[in-house]
Amino acid sequence: MADDSIQDPASVGKDENPEQNAINTPDGNKPKLPFLGFVGSYLHNIDAKGRMIIPAAFRDALGERFAVAPSPDFKAVALYPIADWIAKRDELVAAVRKKPVAQPVLDMFTKYSYTDCEADAQGRLLLPQRIRAWRLGDVRDVEVNGTYNHIRIIPAAAGKEQDRTFDEVYPDMLEFLTSIQD
Repeated sequence: MADDSIQDPASVGKDENPEQNAINTPDGNKPKLPFLGFVGSYLHNIDAKGRMIIPAAFRDALGERFAVAPSPDFKAVALYPIADWIAKRDELVAAVRKKPVAQPVLDMFTKYSYTDCEADAQGRLLLPQRIRAWRLGDVRDVEVNGTYNHIRIIPAAAGKEQDRTFDEVYPDMLEFLTSIQD
């Protein structure tokens, strides 16, 4: 049975009349934009208690309650809206049904999943200690990135290294994009 209290992140901010999003509301406030995916990159710190501020730009679409779990590549901590966490879990369950050899992947995903997380009034999340230690170690400086349907948290130094590597692997982005188009 579906839980009507869980909002699909793709519907956050959607209006029946999309053109309404292009103008100010009658009271002069900015209208809500349709959900554009989690986008952007932010540098934050993990405090001594293991708390991290969730960027304000991500909070509405993430929802009041959300999941902390491994990222799809299992190399980072991820924050998922509950609907997206369920979809990822169900994808792994289906993979195990097709190929039982995938069972350890499902086991690790569920082992490091925490599905009843919420931010405090200041927008801080207490990152569960086990997944924090497993994927972030004892780093305090983290990069918080939007990756469309989830939020990815990695050590800030790893984020800098990814940027450097990207620039080396793709020195001419326009040429690369042209080469992969049909």
